[in-house]
Amino acid sequence: MPRPVPAADLGEALRLFAGHPSGRLLLVQAGVLGAVRAAAGPLRRQDVAVAAGVAVWWPFQEWLAHRYVLHAAPRRLGRRTVDPAVARYHRRHHADPWDLEHTMLPSWFLLPAAPVHVALWLVAMPTRRLALTGMLATTVATIAYEWTHFLTHTGYRPRRGWFRKLQRRHRLHHFKHEQRWYGFTVPFVDDLFGTAPDPSTVPTSPTVRTLGVEDHTDGASTAAA
Repeated sequence: MPRPVPAADLGEALRLFAGHPSGRLLLVQAGVLGAVRAAAGPLRRQDVAVAAGVAVWWPFQEWLAHRYVLHAAPRRLGRRTVDPAVARYHRRHHADPWDLEHTMLPSWFLLPAAPVHVALWLVAMPTRRLALTGMLATTVATIAYEWTHFLTHTGYRPRRGWFRKLQRRHRLHHFKHEQRWYGFTVPFVDDLFGTAPDPSTVPTSPTVRTLGVEDHTDGASTAAA
């Protein structure tokens, strides 16, 4: 059985979330972008279209990033081993799913990602106003993901069916099989991609806590046989 975790209620979970460096960073980013976007003028149909596009794309990129980036195994390129830091960080999350410190995206990833995020929207959108809308929508989507993911790894017991389904599937991913149930905020994406089988038909994976990678203290990693 998983060990008990803190935050049995929403209030305590919110305090822990807001106290995490990444949680504070995202909340400040959302506040700044919200104020700048409000100063740029009222929302128009183009803004709604941009925000809707982010909402539609978000669960798909969530699945893709989880499957192909966070679960990426180390690769040998000549004499070097390529093992992205975000993949190593995610393996630490799988090794101890109840360690809240490694549940959220690390600040060392979010801080350098912020200017890239801004630059991409400025290049992609025809006006600065629409770029700001895209930045704000993406930040809100990130907060929604981080909050629900964080909450899933606490002792909070959801009352609503949607969140119960989300929590159950994510815990199956951590404790049943690491190659199933990659989706998160919109669980149906796993149904679409065929990664949400009947749990009773899935054997418990022996590598669910390691993702098939053996990490060594010297920093090198090797794929498990």
